Order: sequence, then structure tokens, then C-alpha cells
Amino acid sequence: MDSFNLDLVTLVRSASLLAKLVLALLLILSIVTWGIIIEKAWLFGKGKKARAAFEKYNWLKFDPEQLRATLNKHRETPITRVFHRIFLDYYSVQRHIGDEDALTRMLHKQGSLQLSRLESRLGILASVGSASPFIGLFGTVWGVMRSFMNIGTWGSTSLAVVAPGIAEALIATAAGLVAAIPAVIAYNYFVGSLKHEARALEDFSADLILAERARNRQEQQFYQKRPASDRSAS
Repeated sequence: MDSFNLDLVTLVRSASLLAKLVLALLLILSIVTWGIIIEKAWLFGKGKKARAAFEKYNWLKFDPEQLRATLNKHRETPITRVFHRIFLDYYSVQRHIGDEDALTRMLHKQGSLQLSRLESRLGILASVGSASPFIGLFGTVWGVMRSFMNIGTWGSTSLAVVAPGIAEALIATAAGLVAAIPAVIAYNYFVGSLKHEARALEDFSADLILAERARNRQEQQFYQKRPASDRSAS
């Protein structure tokens, strides 16, 4: 294994300048890809835990403060961010209370913002997954061309003449696949996770609107049952 690693390092060092540039580019793309994968895996993982907690919530006993405390245990998740904004813009501003249209608009706006946040940089994974094999193929073609140029220069087809160019071509091919495969797999996985988050936000918005409607109805009934003297005093 050590000899293989040494041979690989030797091959990379002996590669042409263009091949080294191709390998360096693929290495940068691979590092960027894994950075995005780790970040998105963390975000979607936290979102999954928040969805599980949200599914157990009893909407019949809906209370904004209680729901906020429940969701605050799962910070940096789409549902928590949405409700935190709703709590500040709707429940903390008395003029909006009872305005179902305002609540619906706020939920739609905040849900779209959170989905855009989750979707950001997924396009980079798609681009790396589609472009990396072709970048590697470019290095492959250059390596094969180098082998043919060596044949023309030395007038021989011996292994010592053609091997450096062929090895350079194969390394470029492998590097392109190493950069592309994780990016494609991660992109498809995160797109599926994004759909789950979108459905969870839709369900959360619908449940919150229904719970708020029921809460307002209960408050109106309680107010109507009060004696006329108490209502006039209030």
C-alpha cells in the first residue's frame, strides 16, 4: 500500500503542467463538494428531528408561548425559524391577532425564505456532478495525446514510452469520478430531503392556521358569554 501511494505521488509529480492543473481543479471541486455535503447533512438532520417533535405536538392545546418553547429546542431548523418570525411579527403585534389572511401571508413568505435557504448551493453539487467527469475526460485525452507524442518523439511503442501518458490519463479519469460521484449522490439525496421539508412546512402552516382559528373562536365565545357590564367595561 505504501509503495502504491509513493507511485501515485510520483505519477502526479511527473505529470504535465496541464494535467496538474486539471487534478488541482478537481481537488478544489471535491473539497467544496464535501464542505456543502457536511453543511447540508447537518441542517437536514436537525430539520428531521424538529419534524419529529412537531408531529407529536398537541394542536388542541395550542399556545404560542408553549409551541415556541418546544421548537426552541431545535434551533436553526426551518420550522423553528418560521415560527420564531411569526411569533415576532404576528403574536407580538396585537393588531395582527385574528387576521387569518395576514398569518397566511407571513407563513407563505417565511416558508419560501427557509426553503430557499436550504436549497442554496445545491446547484453547485449538481454542477460538480455533471462537469467533473468531463474535466477528468479532458485530462484523459491530454494524457493519451502525450503518449502519442512520446511515441513520435522516441520512435518506440515500448511501455516506458507510453506508460507515463496513459497513467496520467487514468489518474485524471479517476479524479473526475471521485469528484462527481459524491456530488451526484448527495444532490439527489438532498433534493428528496428538501421535498420532505417543504411538505412539513405546508403541514405546519395548515395546522397553525387551523389552531389559530380555533383559538380565536374560543376567545370570541368566551367574550360573548361574559356579562354585558364586563364587556362594556373592557
